[in-house]
Amino acid sequence: MKKGAKKLIYNFIKCEGITATIAGIVILIIFLRRSSVTIIDWTMFTTIVVALLLSGLSKIIQAFIMNKLEDSVKLTENYDQLTQKYTNKMITYDNSRASQDNLRKCPPKYKQEIRIPVICEYELEQCEIEIEDSTAQYELPDIIKEHFDELFAAHSRSKIYNQLNIRVDDWEYKNKKLIIKTSRTTYFDSLVTNRAMDFQWHNGLTIREQFEYGPFIHTLKESCLSNHIGFNGFVESSDGYIVFVKRGNRLSIGKGTYGDSVGASLKTKYALDRSGKLTEKGLIEAILSEITNELKIQREELEEEFSDRKHLIAAYRDIVEGGKPQLLFYIRSSLPKERIEQNFFAEVKKSSKIHQRELLEDGKKLLWIPKTELDHLCILPNMIIYHGKTYRMMPSAAASIVMLIEYLKNSRG
Repeated sequence: MKKGAKKLIYNFIKCEGITATIAGIVILIIFLRRSSVTIIDWTMFTTIVVALLLSGLSKIIQAFIMNKLEDSVKLTENYDQLTQKYTNKMITYDNSRASQDNLRKCPPKYKQEIRIPVICEYELEQCEIEIEDSTAQYELPDIIKEHFDELFAAHSRSKIYNQLNIRVDDWEYKNKKLIIKTSRTTYFDSLVTNRAMDFQWHNGLTIREQFEYGPFIHTLKESCLSNHIGFNGFVESSDGYIVFVKRGNRLSIGKGTYGDSVGASLKTKYALDRSGKLTEKGLIEAILSEITNELKIQREELEEEFSDRKHLIAAYRDIVEGGKPQLLFYIRSSLPKERIEQNFFAEVKKSSKIHQRELLEDGKKLLWIPKTELDHLCILPNMIIYHGKTYRMMPSAAASIVMLIEYLKNSRG
């Protein structure tokens, strides 16, 4: 039996499907042979069946609603309050230069300068990366261990799995070189720290109030959180379009929002060498692998070989996730928009029906915006407005667009 069919049957059973089905069959038999059946109280039996059906339906509705609300319970969506909580310099953007079509849809308070809860710590143009790696394993603070079960349960409507991740213990910029000091953590450790910052424990406390109470975000060196490194990136087609991807409804954060071309954690299965160490070469290998995984663009279909000096443009921290470290890249493909789309959907179709369904669920809907129109957008902490239509985004994705616009302006890219 295929995995998807097993999952369907499991959920059917979980929602009292078998009980209701058997009861329904019994009712049908009784109805067809009602003249010969006198020992059953029809009213009571029908009431029981209806109750079972309503119970199953309520569980389905409950799961749907919880999926929609889960992210806002784990991470605050009051981004204005978040930018006021910390005095660190945040990403800002002036929307007054946006097109009139977009400004008409923009809330009045965001029509001028806006602040996004993201800190750009370093601009990395023409910067080399140096990694000082350790295999030491991150350990959760004792108070997080005490509340692990309830924090982990906050992700009940997300599709999650554990994996080894790279933790950033510290980073510093010296002489056109970003030195990243790394160790190891796990995805589960991040789920109960960075990705549950505003989830209230049974005693009313949150991780943010316990560890990142302000007025400054702790440095990475001081931070007690898991802080696994991730990256956002932009891929431009040869005919000048930037691709964005709609995220799925089962991801741990940002369900149903639009993300940048690529958004992922640094996967150790791609990044670590045979001795289990992270190197600069491994970092680039992981980024290239995610470009292929998420956009189906092969490395030979990029305009040039990926280089830290040429293509990594910023190192920043996402305040929504407690200051989680991120790298930002930008690279061009040698393929036009239509060819990238053709290859992308052709690869999706090669998958089995079950796998294809999972791919679609993980956010395989593309949005293309001409590079020349990026500075016509209205950019808000939680969305962009393009051609008068709103596209929901997480602050990290929105801030990345701002950083890309500034990079293109400065480099005349």
